[in-house]
Amino acid sequence: MSSSNNLADIVRSQSLIVCVGPGGVGKTTVSAAVGLAGARAGRKTVVLTIDPARRLADALGLPGLDDEIRQVPVESLPARADGEPTAPLHAAMVDTAASYASLIRRISPDEATHQRILDNRVFQAVSRSLARSHAYVAMERLYDAMENHDYDLVVLDTPPARNALDILDAPMSLANFLDSRFVEWFLPGEGPKGIRDRIIASGGAVAKRMLGLITGKKLLDEIVSFLEAFATLREGFAARATKVDTSLREPSTSFVLVSSANPASADDAAWLRHDLERRKVSMSGVVFNQSYLPLEPTEPLARVSVLRDDDLETRASTLAPHLPRVSDPRAVLRELRALRIEAAAENARFDGIVQGLSAELDAASATVRAPRFDDEIRDLDGLLRLVGVLVGS
Repeated sequence: MSSSNNLADIVRSQSLIVCVGPGGVGKTTVSAAVGLAGARAGRKTVVLTIDPARRLADALGLPGLDDEIRQVPVESLPARADGEPTAPLHAAMVDTAASYASLIRRISPDEATHQRILDNRVFQAVSRSLARSHAYVAMERLYDAMENHDYDLVVLDTPPARNALDILDAPMSLANFLDSRFVEWFLPGEGPKGIRDRIIASGGAVAKRMLGLITGKKLLDEIVSFLEAFATLREGFAARATKVDTSLREPSTSFVLVSSANPASADDAAWLRHDLERRKVSMSGVVFNQSYLPLEPTEPLARVSVLRDDDLETRASTLAPHLPRVSDPRAVLRELRALRIEAAAENARFDGIVQGLSAELDAASATVRAPRFDDEIRDLDGLLRLVGVLVGS
């Protein structure tokens, strides 16, 4: 995994950017902006998100988001500084049930196997309910985007905070499960050849009988049918899982932590950073979203935490001729001054929270602070404004 002190460098050089962070900090919006930054840098990009919120589809100028990879209408954006158009940008949402169905269609060797799995009650329950099924299907969607398309950059928006780590665990957890003796018991194959194989086979028979007593024969038959159908796909699942696990740890992959200046969010972000570090995954960049209030009209990105002393009397006298309907300009300015002092104090508090988390980061990590914009980002133009903050363009 790569480190850089500039988020723009990460966007220009990496093949995969994984955005992680707590919920409620605008992580999905930041992920979309990172993807748009890649397209603005001339790189064909896809954003894979887990957020079904309508606002993201609106911000990308799409009627909706689902498992189908859709092209974002970036042709409506102004040309880049070099006069070149924005590169193609695509987006898709990982929806567990729909994405599993699409996955089975892509990897089944024939239509009969495909339909047999889709009709199986166990598969239907797994695709909707298993705790990590979302992570498994996200892993497969990521593999498809990286291996079967010619994208220069893939941006993966992970689930909030602690669930984000499932995407790291899922590949090898799946590979280990598919190689487990439990699965071997239920899969069809040649008859046992030696004493060891006969013991294993008898253990499988015992396991089947026990499960039959617990679940009933009909459900047991569904479980066995499900595992038998997957027998032909097992090797491919394991190979793809290993490939994704390797990709997540390659130098061409960067993890970007998204937080805010809220104390609870910063605590969750710190926990996530520590847990990733424990897994030998380093943060290449951190985005502190909505981390200050703009106070300078002429410099909207300036971070102001202390106001200079103003001569309100002189300013009121200067403004009075231009405000004929205001009876007491001094009172108006005093109220505005009080609001600005309050906002500056809030920025100072934000600074302390940001500095506390930043102190734990590697010196090479890119650190970006984005302001709390007046309006929620609702379209591509708003997303482009965030891009300018993230990569300094």
